[in-house]
Amino acid sequence: MLALLGWQGVAWAVDIYTLDMNSSKSSFSDSHVLRLVTAALDASSAKYGPYAFRVAPMRMERDRLLQEMIKGELVNLSGQVTSQEWEQKLLPIRIPIDKGISCYRISLIDSRNQDLFNAVRSLDQLKALTLGAGRQWSLTTTYKQAGFNVVEGSTSAGLHSMLAAGRFQYFPRAIDEAIYEQEAYQPNFPTLIVERSFALYVPSPRYFFLGGGQKRLAQRLEYGMQMLIADGRFDHLFHEFYDGLIEKAGLRKRRIFRVDNPLLSPQTPLSNKAYWYTPY
Repeated sequence: MLALLGWQGVAWAVDIYTLDMNSSKSSFSDSHVLRLVTAALDASSAKYGPYAFRVAPMRMERDRLLQEMIKGELVNLSGQVTSQEWEQKLLPIRIPIDKGISCYRISLIDSRNQDLFNAVRSLDQLKALTLGAGRQWSLTTTYKQAGFNVVEGSTSAGLHSMLAAGRFQYFPRAIDEAIYEQEAYQPNFPTLIVERSFALYVPSPRYFFLGGGQKRLAQRLEYGMQMLIADGRFDHLFHEFYDGLIEKAGLRKRRIFRVDNPLLSPQTPLSNKAYWYTPY
């Protein structure tokens, strides 16, 4: 995908954005990211001029992606759950892309274990069960530090195989991931369901990150996103893409267990209510 915007009578340098399309995200979520990026860049054109936007053809695991983002050759823009390392080595735009909906985690389980989770009434009871998480994922360290019984895997596909084999009992995912992956993996795992009774809330916003040395590109994208927030389009895009998923996941009916995230940067804009979604 390539978008070019010109400006008559003025010589502009073209800002080039190459977006990583993370392989663990569903097309639903990716569509939101694409719409948000292009809307923000369009909104910034009067001030910053034309831009070029494309999607990187390669799909990479998180550690490799970080190294490529630092280089800024194959890819220079990615939407990722934040971590100390990413905030230190790259340029974060500290506006939660999805209004923090990815902080709410519902779980994929074997349907034969649903009664086990129905009986869970406290975070300590939940921690006694086994949780699956990716070795490279930023939330995995948070789960471990909070005292969860974590079983690690290398990839999303590998973790689904481990869940099917009973290596752990639940696999927390963002709402869009859980719904998408349940549909994708159920043909080979017929008893795979989205657990129905609880959600975890872990403060862990998903930000846009720009590669090192891309300060102008970061400033431009942040400026465009602030314009979308000011005129209501940021909220409109969120509700357009996520309201149906929130309803399908039954988020408002679930018991929500809150998990502290000591790894969260003090610069996280938790007090800015315009940035965050709350289900109640």
